[in-house]
Amino acid sequence: MRVDNNADAIERCVRENEDDLYRYFRRRFSNDADAAEAFGETLLTLWKLRRKIPADGHDARLWLFGVARNVARTTQRSLARHSQAVGRFVDEMRESAATSPGSDEAIEVRHALGKLNPDDAELIRLIYWDAFHSHEAAIVLGVSASAARSRLAKARATLRAELEVEAEIAVTRGGPAVGGRTL
Repeated sequence: MRVDNNADAIERCVRENEDDLYRYFRRRFSNDADAAEAFGETLLTLWKLRRKIPADGHDARLWLFGVARNVARTTQRSLARHSQAVGRFVDEMRESAATSPGSDEAIEVRHALGKLNPDDAELIRLIYWDAFHSHEAAIVLGVSASAARSRLAKARATLRAELEVEAEIAVTRGGPAVGGRTL
């Protein structure tokens, strides 16, 4: 038997069980944000399935927690996939940093970029790291193409000077000099 006024039935069922439902999620997720997200996803799912809510209050509660269980399982699988993807990314980043012959240079370049104006550093990154042309980078940054070219010329000069300072510091410390870059 189904309730004719499903929206009212859903509202009544949620109102009567919302505290228990939220505690259900808090016990199953390690952080409150994931529990709140699962709670919200359950409410959305309940609304989509509102025509299936049982008429009896006790049956409606059991149905509600069945929906919550399915949402929790789906959310847990999604979080596991996300954690695995992040773990793979971290492992790849560590491996590439450890095996990259230019990793010392990369650190010096990042340090030098950090001394630039943030917008100029982003312009350099867009062009040299992300392979955008200057007019494309201008669109990404929301500036005119001529402004981007002008800022790029100044940023490259500043970056060259910073890298030369970095190279001098490395040589005086007995480390390798930074060289072979074309800016």
